[in-house]
Amino acid sequence: MTKKIVLSLAVVMFFACSGYCAPGRLYVMDTPTINILNYGSYGADFRMFSAGSVQTKLNFGVLKNLNIGVSWEVDNFIGNDQMQAAVPALAVKVRLYDGNMTWPGIAVGYDGQGYFYIPNYDGDYMQKGRGIYVVVGRELFFQGLMIDAGLNMNDFSESRVFGFVNAVIPMYQEVLFFMAEYDNINYLPDARLNLGIRYALTDSIDLDFMVRDCWGKETLGKIPNERVFKISYTGKF
Repeated sequence: MTKKIVLSLAVVMFFACSGYCAPGRLYVMDTPTINILNYGSYGADFRMFSAGSVQTKLNFGVLKNLNIGVSWEVDNFIGNDQMQAAVPALAVKVRLYDGNMTWPGIAVGYDGQGYFYIPNYDGDYMQKGRGIYVVVGRELFFQGLMIDAGLNMNDFSESRVFGFVNAVIPMYQEVLFFMAEYDNINYLPDARLNLGIRYALTDSIDLDFMVRDCWGKETLGKIPNERVFKISYTGKF
């Protein structure tokens, strides 16, 4: 188990050290970047995952460095089981500093959207939302090499702080990208290695195929090797 954890971290750090984060992408897969929508822009994500569930996210650039969004998860949306709709979740993100050749950019935010809503589980998610977070990122060594890493806390009663690191690696021009992130870092057996492919259909539309928790084992709150498909659209008013 220890060897798998060390190897997972090594893989992600390798990717992070050769990564490029496309402008305007608020998230890689589950983890945030320092990117932010420009004033007057909007983004819509439609994420399809386990048990025919669908999660929708809407984000708006309401000020120069401020984004506000809302998300909503509906479990069993596709199929013939009874649908379960979660309470809509709020998201707020502020970029405090754009960064320069010396110092990284900094963004802070809050995202209450979790995964796998369970009505009888205290009305919460099996995998809690990001909660409050801070993320830093900058180019290193050469143009296009971008690293994002941060900390988040999603349970104020336990005051547990988690870490994450992510990268997006161009594979073919500005069309095809490889994505990697290591999330939920604190108690390492609960950490998640997520890998994926992003295809930029147009300048405004992305198609993502992801595998979450690639090397994990199934426990309470963990669903390893979960395949996820997401469509993302960005536009301007």
